[in-house]
Amino acid sequence: MVESKYVLHGLIAGAVSGVIVGIITFLNMPSVDEVLKTVERYGGAGGLSGEILRGYLSIVLMLSPLIAFVFSLVLGAVFGALYDYLDKKIKVNVLLTAALTGAIFWTVLVVPNMVLGASSGKIITNTVWALSYTVVLLILAVVNNPRTQ
Repeated sequence: MVESKYVLHGLIAGAVSGVIVGIITFLNMPSVDEVLKTVERYGGAGGLSGEILRGYLSIVLMLSPLIAFVFSLVLGAVFGALYDYLDKKIKVNVLLTAALTGAIFWTVLVVPNMVLGASSGKIITNTVWALSYTVVLLILAVVNNPRTQ
């Protein structure tokens, strides 16, 4: 069982946004050859032959949507705990606390990509991820207020 409704809401929002980001990841997935060219451009793979590296990369690329989903679940739980903390410390409307949690989620995901000059596709993907997390968190706050245990 989950410790609080806040963490449960975070997990649910993480699951929904994880499905969305997993689909986006699958649709925008590069080919193995594109990734191999990038690896070679940055100095190779430390002595691995091309075929072995191709095998590893194909497995990782196939698993990347699932990895994105699991990572979203973990972040959902962590930010659900943050949601709980903020709601108990700030003592404002639960919708405002959910929106603030979503804004922090966006800041953690998107701002580093912007500062480090990531591709616009990565920035858009993370923005959609954060927005979907925030929207689900807000919907859950309206439908099932976490303050009423």
